Amino acid sequence: MTRGCLLLLAGALGAQHIRVAPDVGACYAAFVLAGLMFLHPRARAAALLLFGATLFVVAAQGVVEQRLTPRFAGDSLLARVRIVDFPVRRDSTVTLIVAPEGDRRLPPRARVTWFEPPVTPAVGEVWEFELRLRRPRGNSNPGGFDTETWMLRERLHASGYVVGGPRNRLLWAGTATRLQVMRARFVAQATAAAESDAAAAVLAAIGVGARHLVSREQWDRFARTGTTHLMAISGLHVGLAAGAAFFAAFALLACAPGRRNAFVAASVVAVTMAAAYAIVSGFGVPARRALAMLVIVAFALLRRRQPGGPRTLALAAAVVFVTDPVAALAPGYHLSFAAVACLLWLAQRRVLRAPASLAERFRLRCGQLVTMQVFLLFGLMPLTSQLFQRVVPWSVPVNLLAVPVFSLLTVPLTLAGLVVGLAWERAALVLLGAAAATIDALEALTRRVAGWPWADLASTALSGPGFLLLAVPLAWVLLPRGWPGRGVAMLGALALVTWRPSGPPAACVDLWALDVGQGLAAVVRTQRHTLLFDTGMAWRGGGSAAEQFVVPFLRSQGVRRIDWLVVSHNDLDHAGGIGTILQNVPVGQVLTGEAPEHAGTPSKRCRRGQRWRVDGVAFSVLHPESPARHEGNNASCVLRISAGRHALLLTGDIESEVERSLVRRRARLAADIAVVPHHGSATSSTRPFVDAVSAAIAVVPAGHANQWGFPKPVVVERWNRSGAVVLDTAAAGAVAIRLCAAGGVVRLERDRERRRRFWHEP
Repeated sequence: MTRGCLLLLAGALGAQHIRVAPDVGACYAAFVLAGLMFLHPRARAAALLLFGATLFVVAAQGVVEQRLTPRFAGDSLLARVRIVDFPVRRDSTVTLIVAPEGDRRLPPRARVTWFEPPVTPAVGEVWEFELRLRRPRGNSNPGGFDTETWMLRERLHASGYVVGGPRNRLLWAGTATRLQVMRARFVAQATAAAESDAAAAVLAAIGVGARHLVSREQWDRFARTGTTHLMAISGLHVGLAAGAAFFAAFALLACAPGRRNAFVAASVVAVTMAAAYAIVSGFGVPARRALAMLVIVAFALLRRRQPGGPRTLALAAAVVFVTDPVAALAPGYHLSFAAVACLLWLAQRRVLRAPASLAERFRLRCGQLVTMQVFLLFGLMPLTSQLFQRVVPWSVPVNLLAVPVFSLLTVPLTLAGLVVGLAWERAALVLLGAAAATIDALEALTRRVAGWPWADLASTALSGPGFLLLAVPLAWVLLPRGWPGRGVAMLGALALVTWRPSGPPAACVDLWALDVGQGLAAVVRTQRHTLLFDTGMAWRGGGSAAEQFVVPFLRSQGVRRIDWLVVSHNDLDHAGGIGTILQNVPVGQVLTGEAPEHAGTPSKRCRRGQRWRVDGVAFSVLHPESPARHEGNNASCVLRISAGRHALLLTGDIESEVERSLVRRRARLAADIAVVPHHGSATSSTRPFVDAVSAAIAVVPAGHANQWGFPKPVVVERWNRSGAVVLDTAAAGAVAIRLCAAGGVVRLERDRERRRRFWHEP
C-alpha cells in the first residue's frame, strides 16, 4: 500500500516538470493504458507512475481550459459577480475573489483589484462591476514568486481590476451562504474580542482560516521567526476539534442507559466534527491531510486493526492528491506531509521508558519537545531553504514557547469560542478575548526575536552540484544518536546559508534585465561587485517591484551588498523601489540622474566623464553633460560598461533629443548589448542612434500587454534592421547575458523559457 501511494505521487511529481501541454486525447489513452498495465503484476509500478502523472496533467489542463477566453482579455466588461471570499484591504486598495452570476464571458473564478473603492464589499454580496481582465500571467525572475502556478492551484482563471466610476454598484446584499455567514460572524466576534488588530487577524486565521486581516508586516515577522505554520489550520486544530468531540460523545454515551458501543459512536462523532471544522476553516491542504489521516486511523481502529504511521501518511497523501491533484503543487502540501514524516521517524527511534517521578516526567517532556523542534528544523531545511530562500535558526526557541501556548491555550480557547459563539455570543467574546491575550504575548515575542542577529538567514537558489548540500542537514534526522557522521548536519546547515553562486570570471560582466512589468531594473555583476540600475515601479495599491522581484532575486543570487545603485531619473517606473532597496540591502554609492525624491537618500548626481574600473570591467557615464540642463526622461543616466572591446549600454528613458546629442558629439555608443531606451517608445531609438550603437542584442524592459503598446513595432523593426536580436522581458522574462573581454556574449538565458511548465501562458 505504502509503495503504491508513493509511486502514484512520484508520477505526479514528474508530471509537474512537463513543459509542453500534452494532448487531451493522449491523456485519456494513457488512463486506459495504465489500467491495462495494472492487470499485469510486473507492470503495476509503471502503471501507478503513469496514472499519477496523467491524473495531474488532466486536472491541471482542466483548470487551464477554464481560463478567460483570449478575445475578452483587456476589454471593459460590465458584469454581475458574487464575492466568494473575504476581501483583502491594503491601504486604499481592495482585492476580491469573484465568480460570475450567469455571465458566460467570465471564467468561474477571478481575482480583481479595486483601487480607492467608496465602500469595502462583503463576502456573499452580488455586485455589478466594470471589469478589465486578463488571463493568469506573472513576472518571471529567478527567486521570484510563480504567480501562474499559484493561480493554477487556487483555481483562479483570470486577474484584473475594477474600472472606477459610477457603473459599479451593489445589487444584492444578504445573499451569503450559511457557511459564509458563520465565518463572517466569527471574524466579527474575533475583531470585537481582541484588543489589537494583530491579535484579531490571527484569531480569524486560526479559527476559520480567514487570513485576509493578517498584514504584510505580520507575515514577514512570522516568516523571520519560523511561526508561519501556526497561522494554518493544521493537524493540531483538526485533532483538537476531533478529540474534544470524541471525549464529549464518549462520556455522554457511556453514562446514558442502555447497551451500545460508545467507542464506535464517539469515533463517528469525532470524524464528523473534524470534517465540519475542516470545511468551516476553508478546507486547506493541511486540514485535508489531518482529516484524511483521522478517517484512515478511525477506520482501522473500528476494524480492530493497528494503523501503521507510514502507511497512514502515504495513504492520506494519495487521498489528498487524488481528490485535488493540483494541490500537489502547493508548498503546504509538501511541508505538511514532510513534517509529519519527520515526527513519525522520530517516534519510531524514540526509546520509551517509564519516568520515576513527576519532575523527571516534566524534564522528559521538555526534552522531547526540544528534540522535536530540532528534528523539524533539520528535516524541513531542504524544503524551506529552496521554497522560501531562508533558514530560521531562532525558530527552535520561539516554537518551544509558541507551540505549547498555542496547543494548550490559544487553539482550545479559539475553538471553544467558535462553538459557543453559535448560541451565546457574550461567552464567546470572553473565550476569544482570553485567546487574543495569548496571541498578543506571542506577537510581542516575535517582534523582539525578529530583530535579533541571524533571525533570518537567506539561502541562495542552488544549481548543479550545489543541490547535494540539501541532503547534508538530513543526516541529523536519518542517522541514530551518537553516530559520528551525524554532526555533519551542522556543517550542511552552515553551508546552505553561506554558499554563494560564483560570479562571472575576471574581465566578464553579467547583466540581468529583470522582468518587473512596465519599468526597469537591471542587475550588473562583475567578479566581486554588484551594480543595480533602476529599481522598478511602485504600485498604487502599495508595494513595489523592488519588494516583489528585485530583492528576492538578489537573495537568490547570494548578493548581500549593492556597490552602486544608479537611479536613471525620478519616474515612478524607474525609481519607485529605491526606499525598499535602501531598507533591505546595504548600498555603497548612489548615483542619480535627478535629485532623488525619496527623503534622506544620500546620493551623487550622474555626470558625463565619471569613470571607475573593477575586476577588469570599466564603467563610464555618457550622459547627462550637466545635471541642471535636463529633467524628466532626458535627465536619465546613460551608463556604458565595457569588458575589453565588448560593451553593454544602459540608457534609461532618454528620448530623441539626447540620442541626437550623443551621436553628434561622437560618444562611445557602440555596444554588443543595449537596453532599449524608454521601453521601446517611438519617441526614442532614432535611426542614427540605433546605427551608432549597432548592438547584437537589444533588450526591451516592458510590461506584458501594457497600455502604451511598448515596444512599438517600428522600433523593433529598426533594431532588427541594425542587426540586433530584440528580446522583450514581457515575453522572455528576466534576460541573463554574460559578456566577456574574450569572446563577447558567451551566455544568453531567458527565464520564462527556463522555468516554463505546460500551464504557463506563452
